[in-house]
Amino acid sequence: VSCRLGMAPFVFVYIYIREGDRMRVAIFAVVLALIPFGARADETRSLPPGGASPNASIAVAAWVAGHWVGEGFGAAVEEVMSPAAGNAMIGHFSMTGKDGPAFYEIVLIREERGSLVYRVKHFHPDLKAWEDKDKTVDFPLVAVEREALYFDGLTVKRTGPDEVTHWVRVKGKDGKIEEAKLVYRRAGM
Repeated sequence: VSCRLGMAPFVFVYIYIREGDRMRVAIFAVVLALIPFGARADETRSLPPGGASPNASIAVAAWVAGHWVGEGFGAAVEEVMSPAAGNAMIGHFSMTGKDGPAFYEIVLIREERGSLVYRVKHFHPDLKAWEDKDKTVDFPLVAVEREALYFDGLTVKRTGPDEVTHWVRVKGKDGKIEEAKLVYRRAGM
């Protein structure tokens, strides 16, 4: 039997102990947080291996459009997302630290194969790309819920009338996968 408490998955291990003629069951909860497989973050989701994205149109992401400012990764973040045009929404992201711009992204939410993909291209402050020329970082859709879009490794959730929170899985400096939280407020244009 398994369950989740907070961020750590647990497995209940049943051990049978013989005491004379009686058998006693001891139950232990084993934390699996240090085991690299099966660990899940609280806010992001993943497609199962071989899983398909659910059907969705760009209309379900309409509420993401706008100018958003906030904090994430210990720096100021900003994202501007255009309203849907055709089957896509395009935007840009920037992160600025105490020493100036840290990096930029071109962001695209697009209908593909009857579902959505959140596609990102990263750039250094001098606009040299992180990814190779024709490469992007793609987050296929996992689920759509009221006020939330769950992509594989990225969640975009409306957390207030004028607030959006993104959670994204990133590799930390120690090589471990972490969940980063970016909190945005709608900005006046």
